[in-house]
Amino acid sequence: MNGPDQARRATATPPGLRGNVAYRRLFVARTISNVGNGMAPIALAFGVLALPEGSPTALSLVLAAQAVPLVVMLPLGGVIADRVGRARVIAVSDIVLSAVVGVVALLFLTGTVTIPVLVGLSVVIGVLNALWWPAYGGLVPDVVPEHHIQPANAYLSVASNGGLIAGNAIAGLLVAAAGSGVAIAVDAVTFLVAGLLVLTFRHLSVRHDSGERMLDDLAHGWRVFVSFRWVVVIVAAFSVLVMALRGAEEVMGPVLALEAYGGARGWAIVLACQSAGLVIGAVLGARIRVARPMRFALLVALTLPVWLVSLALAAPLPVVCLGSFAWGLSIELFAVLWFTALHRNVPREALSRVSAYDAMGSLMFGPIGLALAGPIITVAGLQTGFLIAAALTLVAILGALAAPSVRALRA
Repeated sequence: MNGPDQARRATATPPGLRGNVAYRRLFVARTISNVGNGMAPIALAFGVLALPEGSPTALSLVLAAQAVPLVVMLPLGGVIADRVGRARVIAVSDIVLSAVVGVVALLFLTGTVTIPVLVGLSVVIGVLNALWWPAYGGLVPDVVPEHHIQPANAYLSVASNGGLIAGNAIAGLLVAAAGSGVAIAVDAVTFLVAGLLVLTFRHLSVRHDSGERMLDDLAHGWRVFVSFRWVVVIVAAFSVLVMALRGAEEVMGPVLALEAYGGARGWAIVLACQSAGLVIGAVLGARIRVARPMRFALLVALTLPVWLVSLALAAPLPVVCLGSFAWGLSIELFAVLWFTALHRNVPREALSRVSAYDAMGSLMFGPIGLALAGPIITVAGLQTGFLIAAALTLVAILGALAAPSVRALRA
């Protein structure tokens, strides 16, 4: 783009978010797809645990099979998103993912599902998510003007988390009344609808093809990523935090719910409270103005170890729900401030690649947490597992807060 064009864009008054057709469609797509995303963890977890060969270890294996290819393929997904166009990648990934999740649903509905088959399909789902994640991380600046980025991120989070609340509630009822297969089938439909909606504004995502080899693009994205010290520190902290959280929330949590909170319905209530916190956090994120956003975001994230301790103690369900709500509010505030900081500081042409390295770093130990959670329950018990997770998250958050580059970053 030449200089005069840049000047005209900078001085023009962009349409409001309500008048932005592409943004409205993205908003609806995120709401619908997250209804399915809210259902999927509950449906899959209790579906696996109900199988004849089901166990915490089997659940760990299925979830890790999805998480490993996600982490490994993320950098490639970032390059593809920048080169092909973020909206195109998101649309195609969602549509193909709909078909794969539909197969999983059919296996549950026909009673032919086995752990090895679920592991194989989970690998495919992980690869598709690796394409989707970095593309979405850079999509908002393609759809809205610069000064609308923070509210756009926040209201998308409201949509996403409203969908999660609905999905959690629906899953608890469907799994109890009709089984996991029906809930997973609904999840498949939501991906299809979301993908078709995003496909309608695929032209807004400009292709950033450097003309270099893919490996050169990967290397350039890495250099941009490591040039921001505050980004590296926070991503490193979240690699530990996510490892502990995934094992605690996706494996230990459902097992605890079976023992203490009435099974799928009880855990659905816990997750719905977390999603409600996410909605409130997103609404606050649209309005909040803090001088040092990352320091503030990490301080509020200290609600996580507190919630994990309440799970370790098998506290009464209302107490656990309150902790879940507080953590949801905290992590959504963090997410809005984090993505806004990335969108405003990282060069636009490298944004998906940097988002890919962000996601890869944050998620890279997640498969370890998922794989170890089941065996830890068997060997040491649920209480010890939750306490280990609480200690790890506390150390990770305090470690990031100790870094001057994180504390000094200004809005």
